[in-house]
Amino acid sequence: MLFKRGSSDGIRPVNLSTRRPFWKRFLGLLCAVSCVVGLAALITLYLFMQPRRDQSETFDLNAIGKLEIPSRIYDRNGVEIGQIKIEDRRPIKLEKVPYHFIQALTAVEDSRFFQHDGIDYIGIIRAAILNFKAQRVTQGASTITQQLAKQCYPELKKNRNLDTKIIEAFLAQRLEKDFTKPEILEHYLNRIFFGSGYFGIESAARGYFGKSAGQLDVIESATICGLIKSPSRLSPRTNPDGSRKARNHVLRRMHAEGMISNRELPVYLKTPITLTNSKRHQNSYVQEMIRLQVIDQIGFASAGGGGFKIYTTIDNAAQQAARQSLLRNLSKVEKHPGYKHPTYSQYREKKALPDPVDKNDRSFETAKRVPDYLQGAVLMIENKTGGIIAMLGGRNFGESQLNRAFQSRRPAGTAFKPFVYAAAYSENYFPGSMIKDAPIDNRIVAIGGITGILGEWGGESAVVNYLGDISAREALVHSKNAATVRIGKRIGRQKVTKIAKKAGINSPMDEYDKTLLGSSPISLEEFCRAFTIFPNAGKSPDTLHIISSIVDARGTTIFSEPLTGISEAIDPIAAYQVNSCLQEVLYRGTGKNSYAKYGLRDKNAAGKTGTTHNFTDLWFIGYNSEVTCGVWTGFDYPKTIYRGAFSNSITLPVWVDVMNASYDSFPSKPFPVPEGCHMIEICRKSGHLATDSCYEELPGAEQGARRIQRCTYKEVIRKKNNFHLYCQFHSTDRERIQHRPIPGISTTTVPPSPLLASRSSEAILLLSPTVVGNADPYSSQQPVLRARAAGPTDEIRRATPVNPVTLDREETPIPIPRPKPIAIPIID
Repeated sequence: MLFKRGSSDGIRPVNLSTRRPFWKRFLGLLCAVSCVVGLAALITLYLFMQPRRDQSETFDLNAIGKLEIPSRIYDRNGVEIGQIKIEDRRPIKLEKVPYHFIQALTAVEDSRFFQHDGIDYIGIIRAAILNFKAQRVTQGASTITQQLAKQCYPELKKNRNLDTKIIEAFLAQRLEKDFTKPEILEHYLNRIFFGSGYFGIESAARGYFGKSAGQLDVIESATICGLIKSPSRLSPRTNPDGSRKARNHVLRRMHAEGMISNRELPVYLKTPITLTNSKRHQNSYVQEMIRLQVIDQIGFASAGGGGFKIYTTIDNAAQQAARQSLLRNLSKVEKHPGYKHPTYSQYREKKALPDPVDKNDRSFETAKRVPDYLQGAVLMIENKTGGIIAMLGGRNFGESQLNRAFQSRRPAGTAFKPFVYAAAYSENYFPGSMIKDAPIDNRIVAIGGITGILGEWGGESAVVNYLGDISAREALVHSKNAATVRIGKRIGRQKVTKIAKKAGINSPMDEYDKTLLGSSPISLEEFCRAFTIFPNAGKSPDTLHIISSIVDARGTTIFSEPLTGISEAIDPIAAYQVNSCLQEVLYRGTGKNSYAKYGLRDKNAAGKTGTTHNFTDLWFIGYNSEVTCGVWTGFDYPKTIYRGAFSNSITLPVWVDVMNASYDSFPSKPFPVPEGCHMIEICRKSGHLATDSCYEELPGAEQGARRIQRCTYKEVIRKKNNFHLYCQFHSTDRERIQHRPIPGISTTTVPPSPLLASRSSEAILLLSPTVVGNADPYSSQQPVLRARAAGPTDEIRRATPVNPVTLDREETPIPIPRPKPIAIPIID
């Protein structure tokens, strides 16, 4: 017993049995301390969390629905051919997404998505335990809603720390209050990155599997969902093994959640991933030109993320035909025995080699970087509007961004000749005018040297022949160099270059006569625009364009291409005369392989081959009534492709392929004869007006047989042209007037006539008709032909056998045997 001192009566006893045990007092103290600590912790936690919660309230939730949608490029038929993008994204409604894709997504990313309020507390505990056991971070606990919050706000995505994770969690709870679960899923699927440049499920489905998201099967859905963890590293295009493992993990999670059966799982796990062929960069030169023009109109940010629709003048069928044909035909050229330069395949192999050990070896890096293989370019435009239908600036945009259709200037070669004849026909010449085709001193033009005679590479053949006096039509159809220089010098080089500049060739022209043979460098764009004067009755569009209109995301047209101006370079008659010659180029001239060998469909087409001296640049420029197309082939640094590399075997087949591909969309029409001209009949032998004697005796179909054929053709000429010379070759009767031995009579017994002074004497011929006036009773101006070709509607009267009815009497006709052939002696 203890005693306690009292205040009044001294010491008072104390009962120890009524005092609380120590452990109770300790427990009470511990609880009190815990309450104080807990309260302090809660206060601290509140003070820590509240600013971050407040910060989460500052985020604008309208940003959830704001997507950077790329601007899409469409051809003239509404076919998508490219994008201008910051992110490749195609928004899609949730109802179009298959249910098994939602299952795959929630199974691997957020199995309790439909139960939590934006934060998966169970998932956080589970991840913490697993990470603690592994002594490293192996799993996260972010929900789909949290991932969406992170994707929508760059500040949360850029700085990953405890603060941003807490703000992200509070923001996820805000999203759960303001959006429904389906809305959150839709925003998530349209925004998330799936690797290889694809944003959103629709772009990923099209990019990887070539189909819309609504057509994805279970395996494809699992493949795409498996990319979310690390889209760049696990892309099936760059890491097929890693992508397959990620897909199989998704499938196992689906199986664990009861979404696929025990029977389906092993089948799915063994199925390989099958991707579609990537079609990116197929129109890269076109896309780059459009991208630069659109950015100039609306700015880069708007163009890359504003969701604009850009409608162009491109025809995708012609564009693809140009690309495929150019690659195919240039590969054939590189296999020619005479080709001694690096090939496209060799460059690609060299580029794929690893870097050398010696880092100072710059030659290897230069060889890998600079493409030195054979290049080409294609351009097709509308004649009337200048709209670009197809355009290819090289063989591979990724290796060389130089647009050779617009940015390169090369010698035009013999394809320039139509402008020489256009200048001549604008003067007092016409296609029937006679030109001398004979060797000419090379000092006149000085191409390839200043000695010897001018070469005839324009004929597109290794065989060179001179024809003497030929018409201007024949000189252009067969691309005669010497004849072209002669007629060009007669009319003057300045008149030729003046017409070329009016037609659209703005590049400087050489101040020498070699310009007549295309020595001046010009671009393919200038060449094609200039050639439109021939199908356009002498006029060409002032500019070319590729964009027809731009429509914003609301459907409002914010840009529309104004009508292109058109300027006259030559008159319609000169244009028609040149056009008639260029049509014959494809039938019987230097481009005659276009129909027989390469299968050109258009019977109204016309064009001109073009080869430069030393075979460094090859051209073909051709057209119909609707479009003009040009093809160029050569090296970026000029050098001989190979000896005998002519354009009619290299660029012509490419041109034919592109024209055939565009024929259904741009069917041609025959060229009408312009007013102010008329058709005349020309003798092919003399080049003068034909008479009724202009016939030739030719071998018949049977041996020994002979046939008579009229040797004339129709030619177009201006009505005001002073051309009245009639054929003297067939109307001179030289064979009868000149002294000839008479069969069976010796020349010694017949004295020579004093009227025939010598064997070389010729008759005196009239140079113009003898009867002038309205009446022509003797047909001296318009002689009556002795024979003419029967037309399809002409009635051909034939002899009929004689019979009693015909004779109108009963006597039987007496048969007369056929006489024997008369033997005619051969007289030398």
